[in-house]
Parts: sequence; structure tokens; C-alpha cells
Amino acid sequence: MRKYLYIISAVLLVLACGQEEPADDAVTGDTEAETLDSTIAETVEDIQVEDAPPITVAARHILICYDGCAVDGPFNRTEDEAFALIEDINGRIQSEELTFTQAAVDYSDCPSSADGGLLGEFGRGAMVPAFEDAAFSLTVGGMSGIVETQFGYHLIYREI
Repeated sequence: MRKYLYIISAVLLVLACGQEEPADDAVTGDTEAETLDSTIAETVEDIQVEDAPPITVAARHILICYDGCAVDGPFNRTEDEAFALIEDINGRIQSEELTFTQAAVDYSDCPSSADGGLLGEFGRGAMVPAFEDAAFSLTVGGMSGIVETQFGYHLIYREI
């Protein structure tokens, strides 16, 4: 936000310093103010809001659990087998053999798999740190590499 205030202040300073004194017979007042307002509005529109980090993101994920992870349930796979499976899924998505959504439906151990892994929109502090860091670092439409949490191995796709 400070960046925008500095930009607006700089524009106002340049505009104020760069203008000549009006001639005695020139009409001043509303016309000058309208020109200044118009210039500020155009400058503010040019500012890229995308430079700011997102406040929330929406994401999908694929979770592959293993026996001993922090999710209750018998998964009948070792940690090494879970990692091999998530690597295989990642490769199949990268090669476009599977879409992310279809892979979530077919393979994810999370209940969100029924919705293609959709977690919806969430802010900072809603997810475990490793998951959150990965999700917030992605660009819209981007997919993470393999992310390990206490719940297992994830692939994350950022929706918005």
C-alpha cells in the first residue's frame, strides 16, 4: 500500500512542479482541478495490483496417505510406496495423460477427491505451513511439486 502512496505523491509533485504559472487572462479553477483529477485517475489505473501478495487463494489438491501419517485410517501402503505413487501421478499429470481433477478423483485419499480435490478459498493460517507456503507461492493455474506434510504427500493446483 505504501508503494501506491509514494507513486501518487510523486505524480502529484511532478504535476505541481511541472506546470507553468497561468497567464493573467487564463481561466483557472475547476479546469485545472479537473485536469489534475483526470491525470491522477489515469495514473492510479496504471498501477498493477498484481504485485501485492494474495490475501486468499483457492486450490485443489491430491493427497496420498500412508500407514503412520496423521490421517486416521488403514492405508495399506508404506511411506515409500506413497511417495512412488505421488511421483507417478505427478508424471502422468505433467505428460497430460491425466488432468489434475481426474487424478484427484481417481487417487486422492482426501474426502475432497469427490469434488476433484477442490478445497475452496482459504487465507493464511488455515492450512499447515508447508501446504500453505506452496499454495500461496503458486501462480494462478500453477501446480506444485510434491509437498510433504504430516498428512502425507500432496500435489496442489492453484485455482485463484
